[in-house]
Amino acid sequence: MKDKIQSKLGKAFDKKLADAVHSFTCTKTIQSGQFDFATQTYPMQTIEAYSGRGVLFGSYKKDLVKPADYQVTDSKAVVLQNEVLKDGVEHKPQIGDVWVTSKGGFKVVNIGVDPTDSIWTCQLRKV
Repeated sequence: MKDKIQSKLGKAFDKKLADAVHSFTCTKTIQSGQFDFATQTYPMQTIEAYSGRGVLFGSYKKDLVKPADYQVTDSKAVVLQNEVLKDGVEHKPQIGDVWVTSKGGFKVVNIGVDPTDSIWTCQLRKV
């Protein structure tokens, strides 16, 4: 079922939904090792990058927004899991990641998954 959903939605992203689909990239620095208080740095830093594409919706309706969880200016993205790739391998976005899109930068605030485990629904906040 997962493969069928991803195949059909992937084709829709290419054709019928092409005008609503936006590509995104995320590049972040991962710091690790024992924190050095004298220099205020970590000894190891690696750069992690991934990319994907999805349908970005507009803001949430004001009357549906829960003040603690959502802001009216937040956006929602539907992203196929098999199209979010890091070095050619499927990669799960993390809360706090910043996506760069044609609509600007967005920070991932929340991530949900559909019952078939084929789509991520991401709450995004403009940065």
